[in-house]
Amino acid sequence: MIEIRARLMASEAYQRVFARQGKPGEKDYRSLADALPGMILQNGLAQATGFLVAKGKGEHRAVLDDLNAVLGAARVVDAADGAQLHHEIIGCKLPQRWMQLTRHSLDASAWIKRYAQGLLDRQNAERADNQAEAAGRNK
Repeated sequence: MIEIRARLMASEAYQRVFARQGKPGEKDYRSLADALPGMILQNGLAQATGFLVAKGKGEHRAVLDDLNAVLGAARVVDAADGAQLHHEIIGCKLPQRWMQLTRHSLDASAWIKRYAQGLLDRQNAERADNQAEAAGRNK
């Protein structure tokens, strides 16, 4: 079952990160994805997801929604979006469920981080962000 869950997580993480290529905010998404496992370990799952909810910017929501999608693909949670995932996390009453969510979130965030590092090239991301910024100034 563990191998199947890891495969489901990897597949969904790849699809979600691949879809971010060439989009505005790619650089910020990559930075957040890179930091997410450490944020979970250092601050705890509730604070890490709470930070993403509180910031509310597009990249923050995207990382949280992708975490939710990866956990959902592995049948760990059944939340509609990242905000609902956060509510499920903070409303968790059983310590075993809390530990399970944290462990699986660490696995899911590691997959997102790996694919973001591999698929979202820093130079291309900076170029895409600069182009989006320039287009916004020209409007």
